[in-house]
Amino acid sequence: MKSQQRLKSSLVLTVTICAVMCGIVTVQNMWVYAQDNLSQVLNQTGNQTGNQTGNQSLSPAIPGQQGGTPPKTGPS
Repeated sequence: MKSQQRLKSSLVLTVTICAVMCGIVTVQNMWVYAQDNLSQVLNQTGNQTGNQTGNQSLSPAIPGQQGGTPPKTGPS
């Protein structure tokens, strides 16, 4: 009788430990995935902001005018 109770206790303990370990591994994997996605999102946002800034600095001030460095008007 005692051996059956001990076997049940061991089985419950083993299943509990396995469930906890699986939960820890799952949470760790989700954390790593979230960090990877966060870095990708931040890189994408930085690239888009850089592109927008670059486009704004080269955008024409007057419609129809080409962007870039304005021609020199004074003596050289």
